[in-house]
Amino acid sequence: MKESIQHLGPKPPKRLSFRTLRGWYKYERLPYKVHYNLKSSTDDDLNEKNPGQFILTQDSGPGASGEKSLSIFIHESVPKEYRDIVFFHELVEAEFSLVDGLDKPMAHQKAVQQTEEYAKSHLSEEDFQKFREWQERLDQY
Repeated sequence: MKESIQHLGPKPPKRLSFRTLRGWYKYERLPYKVHYNLKSSTDDDLNEKNPGQFILTQDSGPGASGEKSLSIFIHESVPKEYRDIVFFHELVEAEFSLVDGLDKPMAHQKAVQQTEEYAKSHLSEEDFQKFREWQERLDQY
């Protein structure tokens, strides 16, 4: 079952939730289905220091139409309470890059700003500070 996210707009959406560790989201601004994996293992581009990644992937398997999906991978080291925040960041960065045509550095910078607002709106002040401390250990923040 796909979960749906409305356009993110000027204020953060309600806190994202996931029924399973792998699944699908529908996001109205993206012309792709959104697949997620919240416990992805380490590879060349995904690890404890770079815990989130989005890529366009070719649909495969029985009944595949040959279309592409946006795949969002969240590293297995991300604490459970931050998975939605990292997913949100990757989703917004993909939106800025794939829909708005921003280059990767600008898309990332804008996503960081929106991610901070999202995290502030869904975490207590104390938990937000803990999130910031965790975030400071990452390579790209």
